[in-house]
Amino acid sequence: MAEKSDRLRLTSVLRGTFLGHPYVVRNLPFVGFLSALGVLAIFWAHQAEQQSRQISKLSAELSEIKSEYLEAKSTLMLMGTESSVRERTQLMGMVPPTKAPERIIQPKDEAE
Repeated sequence: MAEKSDRLRLTSVLRGTFLGHPYVVRNLPFVGFLSALGVLAIFWAHQAEQQSRQISKLSAELSEIKSEYLEAKSTLMLMGTESSVRERTQLMGMVPPTKAPERIIQPKDEAE
């Protein structure tokens, strides 16, 4: 007898006739609400994961840009040293002066 009852339930589920039961029909709005909540939860989880990936990508890019900045700053500071400037000017054909520059003093006008 239990076997016949189980068989009826199985055929009811397979045919979909259980959907017409008043209990099921009465609870369909709640099932729809739960389904909508599930879809929204999946959507927001997907959005959060996308944001996380984008943040990770931008972090790596920022790290690379910082590295380039520090390298450029180091190169610029090295280029500003006296020995480096002297070396580059010699390549251009300029030679350092052998004597110190003379100071030019402008005479003051005593007529004023």
